[in-house]
Amino acid sequence: MFRLVVFGLVAAVFVFATLAAGVGTIGLVWYLDRHRGSAGANWFIATLTAQVLVTLSYAVAMLVSQPTARAYLEALTWTGLAWMGPLFMGFALEYTGRERFVHTYGFGLILLVPTVTTALALTHPYHGLLWQGFELLSPFGLSGALYTIQPWGYLAVAVTFAAAAVGVLLLVETTLAYGTLYRREAAAIALSTVFPAIGIVTWVLRIGPYPELNLTPALLLPHSILDAYAFVGTHMFETNPTTQRAAERSALDDLEDPLFAVDTEQQVVNLNDRAETLFGVTDDDLLPVPVETLVGTSLDVMREVGEITVGGPDSRIFAVSYTELTDTHDTVVGGLVVLYDVTAERQQKQQLTVLNRVLRHNMRNEMTVIKGHANLIRDEIDDERLELPAEAIIDSSESLLSIAEKAQDFDRLRRRDPQVVEVDAVDLLADIRAELLDGFPDATIDLDVREDTQIQTDPGLLTVALSNLVENALDHGDESYASVSISQTQDGRAECVVADRNDRINEAELAPIRAGDETQLEHGSSIGLWIVTWSVTAMNADIDFDYDDGNVVTITLPDQR
Repeated sequence: MFRLVVFGLVAAVFVFATLAAGVGTIGLVWYLDRHRGSAGANWFIATLTAQVLVTLSYAVAMLVSQPTARAYLEALTWTGLAWMGPLFMGFALEYTGRERFVHTYGFGLILLVPTVTTALALTHPYHGLLWQGFELLSPFGLSGALYTIQPWGYLAVAVTFAAAAVGVLLLVETTLAYGTLYRREAAAIALSTVFPAIGIVTWVLRIGPYPELNLTPALLLPHSILDAYAFVGTHMFETNPTTQRAAERSALDDLEDPLFAVDTEQQVVNLNDRAETLFGVTDDDLLPVPVETLVGTSLDVMREVGEITVGGPDSRIFAVSYTELTDTHDTVVGGLVVLYDVTAERQQKQQLTVLNRVLRHNMRNEMTVIKGHANLIRDEIDDERLELPAEAIIDSSESLLSIAEKAQDFDRLRRRDPQVVEVDAVDLLADIRAELLDGFPDATIDLDVREDTQIQTDPGLLTVALSNLVENALDHGDESYASVSISQTQDGRAECVVADRNDRINEAELAPIRAGDETQLEHGSSIGLWIVTWSVTAMNADIDFDYDDGNVVTITLPDQR
């Protein structure tokens, strides 16, 4: 009686463990469905599906004693076992960033084995290629099967066993390569494979007093528990080593600037020593961590603004550079964020802005005062010897005021983004001529433009550029003459040409402009040429200085089409 109770208890535990493994695996599949599409997730869900087939088919098989039905249930168990190893290997390859191997002929041959095994298992009544001598026994009152496994059956078991082993080794290698971030998950999965491995070995080699029972399905229960820990209790599919591997290829620690890698969920999964120091990270076990938690702002905001400020009273300003990380199939698996310290540049820019504003304001006010006093002296004195110095003071004052006004006009324009609109070239040039004739009433300004000429440009920037060129021509020649023409070229661009009859512009003034390196303004006209050059650059246009019986300056606007 006691023996029957013990046997019944053993049978109940065995069936319960097998069913629990199947039901628990179904629950895990349901949970992981939210991660479908993540690196390795689809492969692992397929692996779990094969595991469900093994456990549930064998749980039912132990309760079925009808030979044909029992044999077909055994075939389903074989099918699940044959697929578990290769599918797990596919998961490991993709999860660890080696998904290119999944698409090789070698891996295709591995998948061919479970495919053929499935066909042989489901057609077993017509051949003996998978097993022979199928006999039903009743250990512990359960329905067990004893048969002779054929060579293909051993091959199928060997392939699934070897494929699973390769998958485990890949995960272990990931742990060694990437430190603590994936250690718990990989260790749990690697340990989980030990239990079904024991079951497969004892079943195939007929070790133990009851070789007609396959322990593998029941031993999938602790396997499922460890899998649940790895995938539910940690961050297995919330982040993955593909981001790490891509970051590794980008030489994570080679840059002197703070740098960190993020996954597709905007979590920081790795950072170099400079970033650890900057953000006070002392323990890699804290990773992965959301970007906003580490930096204080979201990745989207960082990328939109282009810079962040880190620290308290002694804060530093960093420009943000973001580069996408992709796997071997150009799938985005995360990004690399590099921070460039621009604190000194920002402080210098701020200081220059303040200095520029103060100088322009003070120079304009003070020169107005100087000019006023010079006019008063010139008008009140009778000594002709003092009239010439007074006129010189007035002329210099007007020149400096003109420089300040030009700088102010350009500064106002540069503070806004270029505003490209359709402009009537005739009206634009007419306005420029009218304004300049107020200051040069005796000048001749010829305009050459067709009535229907429409150009795409920033009218403010183009007006500043052309006005300064014409004013320069009128102000520095014996003959107060200039011509301005606008025409369309064959390649769809617009050319604005300003010509005069003056001597060639001093090469000393043009050389630094062509080189883009002004070290010294030799006299007032230089600021006008620099403003022209800056305006042209802001319009994304080109400028060319030539000489043909007078200076010929050509501004070529971008493609109008």
